[in-house]
Amino acid sequence: MFSLTVPNMAAKITRTIFRDREVDEDRFAIVKYGVEIFLVNVTKGITVYLAAALLGMIWQTLVVHISYLIVRRHSFGLHAKTSLGCTIASVVMFVAVPYFVKDIQLSGWIIVVISIFILLNIAIYSPSDTENMPLFNAQKRHVLRRKSIINTIFAFFVMFLISNEVVKNLMLLGLLIQVISIHPWTYFLLKRRYNNYAKQ
Repeated sequence: MFSLTVPNMAAKITRTIFRDREVDEDRFAIVKYGVEIFLVNVTKGITVYLAAALLGMIWQTLVVHISYLIVRRHSFGLHAKTSLGCTIASVVMFVAVPYFVKDIQLSGWIIVVISIFILLNIAIYSPSDTENMPLFNAQKRHVLRRKSIINTIFAFFVMFLISNEVVKNLMLLGLLIQVISIHPWTYFLLKRRYNNYAKQ
């Protein structure tokens, strides 16, 4: 599998970056790790959008993905434990689910109810950390929560300006996916530790 060759590819690229310079092991490891993350994300992105292209869903996937990222940027949330798991989850969330819900018709009041639900959950549960990235700094958590709320309100503002109902539904889906990724019930169901900054 390609994912199994990523460390080797990252090592080769890092050696190329430093080919004319001597570098200590720590510096090499840091740069190699960054290159690995980049390669994994590129591979995941190609896989997701190739799947979207096969289903004729590129713009729909893009709408869901952007809406999700707007809020995730500061609210964080769960990560898959493996690169393969992340890729599979991404294909499901950004391609398969939008494929089945894109044509669902939602009335205006249902959109409002879902929007209020999303905003309340973002306000209560963001930012949501992980075992590998606990958010120890209380002030930073406060700032991230405020930015998450602002980003969510911004997404709603854009959403309600758009007249296309399919785009509205897809934006709502992207925000809802992010709410699921930060919700304590999701952590519980997946047997992941919640509020990690309080458990160190």
